[in-house]
Amino acid sequence: MDKSEAIKATKNGAIAACVSGALTLAIFLIAVFTNASGTIGLWNDPSVIFDVLLIFACAYGIYKHSRFAAILLFFYFIFAKIYISIEMGKISGIWVTLVFLYFYGKAIQGTFVYNKIEKVENPNYKTTPKWIYFTAIPSLAIFFALMGIGILTMTGVLPSTKVQKGSEISQRDRSLLISNAIVSKSDNIKYFYSGGLTSILEGGSILTDDRVILYLPDANQELEVYAIYLDDIASVELIKMGNFMNDSIYKVSSYEPDVWLQITLSVENRGDVKFINALRYKVAKATYNNASQRTSR
Repeated sequence: MDKSEAIKATKNGAIAACVSGALTLAIFLIAVFTNASGTIGLWNDPSVIFDVLLIFACAYGIYKHSRFAAILLFFYFIFAKIYISIEMGKISGIWVTLVFLYFYGKAIQGTFVYNKIEKVENPNYKTTPKWIYFTAIPSLAIFFALMGIGILTMTGVLPSTKVQKGSEISQRDRSLLISNAIVSKSDNIKYFYSGGLTSILEGGSILTDDRVILYLPDANQELEVYAIYLDDIASVELIKMGNFMNDSIYKVSSYEPDVWLQITLSVENRGDVKFINALRYKVAKATYNNASQRTSR
């Protein structure tokens, strides 16, 4: 690869990145404005904006022959495709993926060749300062380590970072909940979330057909399980709205003054809203059924 080919490779890589960023942005906007669920609902998440900004930033960096940007985008694209495949439960668009990886791979080669030739031909060529290597390499390592942890949470090796439907809970996690007497085998779990880092036994919140459950370890690391039946719930209040870094906090109060639970829920994919909406619906339904029974008597 000569210099002109290297410039062409980086230019094509930048164009491919812009196409990817534009498609991601378009799907995100459609998902948000239609409040989509299901497959396209994966893009109904404010964190997708970070993806879009990163892709366009890398596109600009590749256009400027940045080796760091080319490598970052190549591996980020791979991690993103693994994430989507796990979420969808299948691998799709393999040929399109290979096309993008081809252009990104050539862009990596192009940036290295371009900088190597420039170093020889251009007397004013400025070498990359050492401090950039000392910051960029650890940053890349941390970034991809976090991406790897994210994939581990999706495969069930680590607790999921999102609120899960009952059908999404792994058999391993379900067995842990049952064996620790947090739920019974007959319980129909509607939604579940654990804020644990390494195990779901570090604490969590559960909604079943008849109650909302909070469990957490006490000072002696013994599990404490608390529950309020739907018939007994007087109110559900938002205490603190969550964000990308923090969970939302809700207070579920009983008709008894001193009986309440404070549950935390992840905002990822609007999981906190789905959990609370389902809870409020069930509480309203239980209240209506009780009122109807009293009237019929």
